[in-house]
Amino acid sequence: MLRFHVLLAPLLLALAGCASVAPPPPADGWQPLAPGLVHRAWAPWADSEVQALRVDLTTLRVALSPPADAGLPMDQMASGRSALASVNASFFDREFRPRGLTVSDGQPWPQFIKPSPPVRDPLLACSDLPSRCTIRFDGPTAAEPAWAMAVSGTPWLVRDGQARTAEDDATCASLCARSHPRTAVGLDASGRQLIVLLAAGRRGPVKGLTLAQTAQLLRELGAVQAFNLDGGGSSTLLIGSESRLPRPFNEPALRRVANSLHLLNR
Repeated sequence: MLRFHVLLAPLLLALAGCASVAPPPPADGWQPLAPGLVHRAWAPWADSEVQALRVDLTTLRVALSPPADAGLPMDQMASGRSALASVNASFFDREFRPRGLTVSDGQPWPQFIKPSPPVRDPLLACSDLPSRCTIRFDGPTAAEPAWAMAVSGTPWLVRDGQARTAEDDATCASLCARSHPRTAVGLDASGRQLIVLLAAGRRGPVKGLTLAQTAQLLRELGAVQAFNLDGGGSSTLLIGSESRLPRPFNEPALRRVANSLHLLNR
C-alpha cells in the first residue's frame, strides 16, 4: 500500500500542474474580451507590433467622447469609464478642435477644423436605432439626423475592397509613405463588423507602418472600406482602463487628444 501511495503522489502532482496551465490561444490569434469584442496582437513583419479589435455592431455600440473630454489623455476621459475598449480618433489642432465633421451623442461639435482648400475627408458614422455604421468617402458637410456619432480622418485606406498601395502613398510622403504609429478603422462587407487596427512605432527598430501596409492588413482582416485616423503619439488603445499599445520611446505618457472612440455594451 505504501508503494502505491508513493507512485500515485507524483501522478497527482502532475495532474494538478496541468490543471493550472492556461489553455492555448486560438489558432487564429483572436482572443475574446467580451461578447461581441475580440482582440489580436501580432507581428506581420519583422520589427512590427500590431493590434486589432473586431467589433460585432449587433452586440456593441460605438460612441465618440464629447467636447467636454477634449484635451484630456484617454485614461482620464469620463465618457470612457464604462467602455470595454477605447481608441484615439480625430486629428486635431493645438486647441483640440477635431479635423472634419464630428458628432458625439447625436450633436455636432460646435467647433471643428474645416480643411482649406476643402477636401473630402472619409467619415465613419454610426446610428443606434437601428444599430448600423457606414463609412463615407464623399465628404459630407452636415450630420444626418440618425447619426449618434461621426468621426473624420484622412486619407482613405480601403475603398470598395481595393487597398491603398505604395504608389498611392507616394503622393503624401511624410504622412503616408513613412512608417509611423497608426490608428485606423474599417467595416466588413456586411457592415456589421467594425475592424480597428493599431500599430506601435517610434520604438527603436519598431518604427510603425506605412499607410499602404496598414491598408493591406485591414483588407486581410476583412475590411472593404477603411480610412486612417490620427496616429503618431496619439495612437492609443485602452482595454478597460489599461493602456495596451506600446508607447513611443520619446513619449511614454499618454498624449492629450481631442476625442476617443469608445466601444460600449448596449
